[in-house]
Amino acid sequence: MKIDLQAQAYEVEKKGDVKRMRKEGKIPGILYGHKDKPRRLYINEKEFKKVIDVMKNEAVTINLLLEDKPYICLIKAIQHNPITSKLLHIDFQHIQKKEKIKVNIPIHIHGEAPGIKKGGVLDQHLHEVMVKCFPDDIPSRIDIDVSALDLNGTIHVRDLNIPSVEFEVKPETSVVSVLVPKVEKEVPKPVAEGEVAPVEGEAPAEGEAPAEGEEAKAEKGKEEKGKEAKGKEEKGKETKGKEEAKPGKETPAKGK
Repeated sequence: MKIDLQAQAYEVEKKGDVKRMRKEGKIPGILYGHKDKPRRLYINEKEFKKVIDVMKNEAVTINLLLEDKPYICLIKAIQHNPITSKLLHIDFQHIQKKEKIKVNIPIHIHGEAPGIKKGGVLDQHLHEVMVKCFPDDIPSRIDIDVSALDLNGTIHVRDLNIPSVEFEVKPETSVVSVLVPKVEKEVPKPVAEGEVAPVEGEAPAEGEAPAEGEEAKAEKGKEEKGKEAKGKEEKGKETKGKEEAKPGKETPAKGK
C-alpha cells in the first residue's frame, strides 16, 4: 500500500531545537539513499500514527513529499522512548522504481480448514515473509485460503502464487499446517518408597476402602475370625472350670 506523507526540511540551529520540535507534535527524521546526501526532516506526529496503524496489517511504501518533490521511500527504522513509547525518530530510505528491493510482507490466513472440524489444530509457521521485487510490485499482504486444508495438510512457500515477486526463503518452507493433536497415554502412578503395591485379593490397608467385589469377602473373614476367637474363649473358660472342680489330694495327719 502506498501512502502520501508530507515532510518539512529543517536544520538544527541551537541546542534544544529537537526537544522543542517533539513537544510541538513534530517527529524528527532523516531521508537517505542512492548516494544522496542525507537530509533532516520532520513530519506531523498525528499523521504518522495513522501510517503505523496501517503497517500493523499491511506492507507500506511512502510517497514522501519534501519541498514539493516526491520521494518513494521505505520506513527502515522507528525509534521510541523505552519508557513512555513516545515517537522519537524515523528513518526513511529513498528507493528507485527500476531497482528491486527486499521487504517483509505480512501473511494473513482466512477460511475454515476441514481438518479443524475433524479435531486438528491450525498452526501458522510464518506470519511474514521476505520478498524481492520492484517497488510498484510490492504486495500489501499475502492472503492464504485454508478452506481445503485437511488433517496433516501443509501449505508451503512454493504453493504461493504471487506475480512479479521472488521469495527470499526456501520453497519447501512451511507456511501453515493442520496438525493432529497428540494423545497422551496415561502413565501408572509410581509407588512411593516404603509403600507396597496392592495385590489382588489382599485385604486393604487400615483406613482404605476395600476394592470393588472384595467387600463381602473382607466382611466374611472378619466374622469367621470373630467366631474363632469366641470359641477359643469359651473353651478356655470350660477347661478352667473343670480344673477348679477337681478335688485336691489330702495329706494324712500324723499321730501324736
